[in-house]
Amino acid sequence: MILYLAWMLIFSSIFISVFYVSIYSNVKKTRNEELKLDERPEITILMPAFNEEDVVKEALNSVKELKYPVKAVFIDDASTDSTLQKAEKFESKNIKILRHQENKGKAAALNTGLEYTDTEYVVVQDADSKIDDGLVEKAVATIHEREDLGAVIASIAPLDTDNFIKKIQKVEYRLTNFYRMLMTEINTLNVTPGAFSIYRTRDVKEAGGFDEDNLTEDLEMAFKLRKYGKSFEMIYFNSSKTEFPSTLRALYNQRVRWARGFIYNGWKYREMFFNRKYGYFGTLQLPMLVIMPLLIVMSLGMVSYGVSLSIYNILLRVSATGFYLPELGAINVYASFLGLNIMVYAPMLLSLVLIAYIISLAYSYSGETPRHRLALLIYFFMYFILQSVFWVAAVLKEVLRIEKVWT
Repeated sequence: MILYLAWMLIFSSIFISVFYVSIYSNVKKTRNEELKLDERPEITILMPAFNEEDVVKEALNSVKELKYPVKAVFIDDASTDSTLQKAEKFESKNIKILRHQENKGKAAALNTGLEYTDTEYVVVQDADSKIDDGLVEKAVATIHEREDLGAVIASIAPLDTDNFIKKIQKVEYRLTNFYRMLMTEINTLNVTPGAFSIYRTRDVKEAGGFDEDNLTEDLEMAFKLRKYGKSFEMIYFNSSKTEFPSTLRALYNQRVRWARGFIYNGWKYREMFFNRKYGYFGTLQLPMLVIMPLLIVMSLGMVSYGVSLSIYNILLRVSATGFYLPELGAINVYASFLGLNIMVYAPMLLSLVLIAYIISLAYSYSGETPRHRLALLIYFFMYFILQSVFWVAAVLKEVLRIEKVWT
């Protein structure tokens, strides 16, 4: 039974890796590069915030410095720090500052901002993020060109990498951005991140705005627009720079919230799963989004089982014969090698090689070389353990109906 489970995990990983490598062969680096605007339709940037005093000044400065014609609505969701006071210094003709008297959540803050939006396009930008003219120009040109687009998103990069937790996330996002670009190629992109997403204002309003009972209102909006037949596009070579969690606790809170959001929205839009009406998004992407965390959690279970069994066998041997160090030599190494289950370890090695190859493609496509080698190694060999913890915690919190908060 364990052997068959191992095969299922390994060959699922191999299939997914080969699938994405095959998509990469058709990717063009010129995507979005040639689009130009004959006109510059005005946009409104919605910036919700809750306790963002450390980063709000930088975020509003990035909006103020845009040469592209924009309006901005900053919505403070009853912050308990100096976020509002710092934001009010930027209030002007084009930057409106609003405040909730009580904390209502990010979706409610966005809906408040929507009430003041009268432009053709609306951008969602988190209060811990920065954008520039190059990104705005390409995003507006892309969505303006195609009526079928529900949203245009951007790559995500860190504002800084001043600690090791952020460096690991930089590696993670390099791969995440690459996968999202590949998903764009086959029209399966399923996210509209809060760090930067641009929509047609009428689409968002006709969809009823953002779901205020949702932990991940951005994911819910993506699912909703997909249900209405919209596609998404990604600007890869221009990034929205955002503040990454700087501690394990903050990372845990963020990723558990995301995982709970997917569980909630996956159930809410369950009729889209395996539904041919939604193309590859329904028949491939949504099932894959369920399979991937299952693979991660099951892989952790397999590794934990293997380690526990090895420790148990060592303890049995020590109790029977006493503790001794095994002799090292060619014969012992050869015997140990023969003792390995090649039917498991050979495909496992192939799976790891493919994943390493995809990571190398992600860096190569971006024109970047890995700067933080240790973070890359930790991500490659150990990050799946953290991901497993996030998903297990999310499932438990959903089952126990633990209060949902904006973190």
